[in-house]
Amino acid sequence: MRLRVGQRLNEITPTHYPASEIDAAINEAQRLFCLLTLALETTASWTPAVTFTHMLTVFSDWIAPLRIATAAGAKIRPVKLIDLAALDPAWPSASGAIERYNFSGVDLVAVYPTAGTALSVTYARSPLPLVGDSDEPEIPAQYDPVLIKYAIYRCRQGEGAQELEKVLPYYKAFLDAAEQYAGFVVQRQMDRGLRYDTLPFELAKFRELEGTKND
Repeated sequence: MRLRVGQRLNEITPTHYPASEIDAAINEAQRLFCLLTLALETTASWTPAVTFTHMLTVFSDWIAPLRIATAAGAKIRPVKLIDLAALDPAWPSASGAIERYNFSGVDLVAVYPTAGTALSVTYARSPLPLVGDSDEPEIPAQYDPVLIKYAIYRCRQGEGAQELEKVLPYYKAFLDAAEQYAGFVVQRQMDRGLRYDTLPFELAKFRELEGTKND
């Protein structure tokens, strides 16, 4: 993939791009694709010892919670902080069997009450970085071309507005693909009867405001 990006860049401009810069652009493309689509997920055990936890300190590939349950499989319901405060003004110091959780910001999760018992956490994760020449992206192979397009767009951002404008369609193609796959992820969840707590970002609405949808 690195070679293909380098070849395409040289077709557009003779500027030399280090392999490290190309690798960084490809990995950024893959991470952004997974962030927008929640394409990858995993399940792991987590034992919260305190009320608030930055989940990136627990799972370095954390993106967002999809489902949290007890070890026995009982679902822990998501709740807003304002509702927790209405339910129990002293909720941050409450102890007992965990019944609810709140997800705020990038990775902050609060549990209520707090108990040192194991939970099963299904979460959307970021992809493994591509390092070696034989490494392949974890997202479906049919989306490899848009990773290449995004990497070209990303590498050329430093060349000025006129040069960047030439590859702006590559960025739009990347967003088209992410929007398409996000819809597939939602439909897959529905087909499997999964009631996940977090859905992919509503990219279509954002793009209407930003004006980045292809005709």
